[in-house]
Amino acid sequence: MALSAKGENLTMGKESRLVKVGVIGCGNVAENRHLPALQSLRDVTVVAVADIDPDRLKRLTTKFHIKKSYMDFQGLLNDPEVDAVAVCVPTHSHEEVALAALDAGKHLFLEKPLALSLDECDRLIERANNSPLKTMVGFNLRWHRLIRRARGLIQGEILGRLKLVHSIVTNRSYGNEPEWLKHRELGGGVLIEHAVHTFDLWRFLFQSDIEKIFALSWSGEWEDETATVTAQLANGMLATAVLSKGTAENNEMEIYGQKGCLHISRYRFDGLKYFSPSSIPGGLRARLYSLTHTLKELPKATLTIRQGGDFVASYQAEWYHFINAIQKNIPLVSTLEDGRRAQQVVLAAVASASLGYPIEVKKAPREITKTVSLDPIKTKLARDLDAFPERG
Repeated sequence: MALSAKGENLTMGKESRLVKVGVIGCGNVAENRHLPALQSLRDVTVVAVADIDPDRLKRLTTKFHIKKSYMDFQGLLNDPEVDAVAVCVPTHSHEEVALAALDAGKHLFLEKPLALSLDECDRLIERANNSPLKTMVGFNLRWHRLIRRARGLIQGEILGRLKLVHSIVTNRSYGNEPEWLKHRELGGGVLIEHAVHTFDLWRFLFQSDIEKIFALSWSGEWEDETATVTAQLANGMLATAVLSKGTAENNEMEIYGQKGCLHISRYRFDGLKYFSPSSIPGGLRARLYSLTHTLKELPKATLTIRQGGDFVASYQAEWYHFINAIQKNIPLVSTLEDGRRAQQVVLAAVASASLGYPIEVKKAPREITKTVSLDPIKTKLARDLDAFPERG
């Protein structure tokens, strides 16, 4: 039985019609997240997959018992049996495949980021706005159980006036990542792949846009392999993020307000904790609270842990939301406009990392800024922000 971020049964009613899904792009996320999530739900079935790698196609059709496979994504889009598609191709191909999906009359689930440039984002949004089809960006962390609980607590003003958020997103290198993930211009690096989730979560949790951002990045085997970000939101909050690829796994957030702090560890079943202003880290009271909190959360988390944990469940929940919107013709959250707003912040962060000074998000370049080595003279010349027209 699949469970949502709130713990409810994700199996749909018998009266719901079956939605037939095709998956375009059969990489790691499709194989280990989306396809297992889809197979855990009722009233949805994966009928076809498409990828340019024949060995990958053979492996996935066998592993997930999928009857059709295509080497050309257009072949899948021409399949009349397919109702909706998941676009899980490299980011630099998002616009081409997504527009073709809408032209083919398929409901569209598009992995994050929405696209690389704002022009691409705008073309996708315009096409979607002129279509009756359902369209959604895959910001799965919006459906993470602990994020949902934290959002409710924040809206209930448990923290009072919000002051600061600090995010940490780091992960290991598996050694088999595709080459495009190593290059910024193709959509790789932590400032694009990881930060887009972080920027969307800040906006989702605090209901406030990011106005200004400063980023530093370090490139090793990958471009933008490690980065730090400092930002200011429209509500006055300050925000920081630490992002790195090729190290230990971590995915945490700390949110500070006048009335205390929320700590969210998205890999832990007991990873949402509140600390009052009087709490002392490591003190006896804090240790006892952590122990009793873990014991309290354990019984409720047993089933989710057996199914892979809350992180995996977030993919099930986002797919449930998408399929339910198709079946009942209801509005979606995590819209293409949400994807555009997150990508505009990404573009500002990338520009800041290249140019060496803070960037106002509304003045961000409309395309990815190339990786450059900072030179004092070039940096001084680049301070003329007229190079980045103030467009939406």
